[in-house]
Amino acid sequence: MSLLRLLQLSDSAFPTGAYAFSDGLETLTQRGEVRTADDLTAFLRGQLTHGWGAQDAPACALAWGADPATLAEVDDLLDDLKLVAGPRAASTRVGANLRRAATHLWPDILADLPATRHHATTFGALGHALGTPRADTVTAFVSGWLLGRATSATRLMKLGGLDAQRCAAQCEAAAQRCLQAALHASPDDLGGFSPLLDLAAHEQAALDQRLFQT
Repeated sequence: MSLLRLLQLSDSAFPTGAYAFSDGLETLTQRGEVRTADDLTAFLRGQLTHGWGAQDAPACALAWGADPATLAEVDDLLDDLKLVAGPRAASTRVGANLRRAATHLWPDILADLPATRHHATTFGALGHALGTPRADTVTAFVSGWLLGRATSATRLMKLGGLDAQRCAAQCEAAAQRCLQAALHASPDDLGGFSPLLDLAAHEQAALDQRLFQT
């Protein structure tokens, strides 16, 4: 039952607003740097290895079962590591929406949910509060991000749903490495180096036409 609840929270259709963010993909598609299925697969792998997966996935793992001081530390780390204002604000906005929606569904179970700010820390804390094992919590978080971004691509590219899902499937090894690294990470391991992705996210706000907020 706890895993079913967590999968509900990780679904891109769950009302957190996460569907409104592309993590720089919109900029890259408009520039013509991501045009094909192979390009999309490379983008997803790059995010899992050097971008989102090097920050948010380990933050989620660290938040699972953490005390309030550790949660605050990880949230502060994410503030510092998310260099671009748009994705940083998106992370805290989705985190707040996730907390609000989850506590609406299960108010008694989540009555004592500790304070969190970012999406990753909130998801990790929710997984623990709902009784979902740590590895399952992080797996659901990584899967939710990967499938959500693949779905976003169908709105930005000439790419059908099945082809987008194939791109996600081709990232299975990268997702597994991301997951394992997250489960063994310490706060000092949070980082990542993705200047192209950061620049794309920064420039997204200045696009003439936008479907996404980041």
